[in-house]
Amino acid sequence: MDYARPELADRLAGEYVLGTLQGPARRRLEGLLAAHPALRDAVADWTARLGLFAASVPEVTPSPGTWTAIERRLFGAPAPAAQAPAAAGPRWFAWLAGSPARLGGGLAAFAAVLVLSVVLVLQGLQPAAEPVRYVALLQSPQTQGTGWVVQLSAAGDLRLVPSAPGGPVPAGRALQFWTKPEGAAGPTSLGLVRPDQPLTLPAARLPGRGANVLFEITLEPEGGSPYDRPSGPILFVGRTVAL
Repeated sequence: MDYARPELADRLAGEYVLGTLQGPARRRLEGLLAAHPALRDAVADWTARLGLFAASVPEVTPSPGTWTAIERRLFGAPAPAAQAPAAAGPRWFAWLAGSPARLGGGLAAFAAVLVLSVVLVLQGLQPAAEPVRYVALLQSPQTQGTGWVVQLSAAGDLRLVPSAPGGPVPAGRALQFWTKPEGAAGPTSLGLVRPDQPLTLPAARLPGRGANVLFEITLEPEGGSPYDRPSGPILFVGRTVAL
């Protein structure tokens, strides 16, 4: 089997990261990762994409009937009495645990439903005519923590969203947002940003779009860098990947 084939590597990596690749097949793939760069890259890509979904989707408190609905969709369970929805969660898990076959198939089905739900919620963050096409996690070079998420719509518009509470900016300093498309001679400033506040920019402001576009936020003097490039330290940096 040629694991260097992109379509094969992508399919196997997707099944591995989603958890639908089980048992001996999963252990075999794990043993192949060290010797096959294409597989490693595909697994890293799938992991990054799902991580982007998680970082982009806000927390939502499920309704009391959520577990009931999941149980009914996955396993054809009869609808419970209206007065007792709270028992739905434990019952469906016990049903799965009662049979290894149910457990394997149930987890695979649940993983597929979960990923589909996350995709639909993420698309719902944007207007219907502007689905998200590319996303970048901007992470701290020191801690690897994600501080901001860049979303690029199908039309090329950009939305910069804080994903974690940021600390105060030192007096006399400012946060500046930069981009550098692949192959560009140098970075382009996209302006100053305020901590913990989203920013929206039209496509016309961007020098380039697509995959592997670099975005970063640097700490600059108040008013921004005096040069046409960053003059201060990089606080957050990342590149776009396609959804």
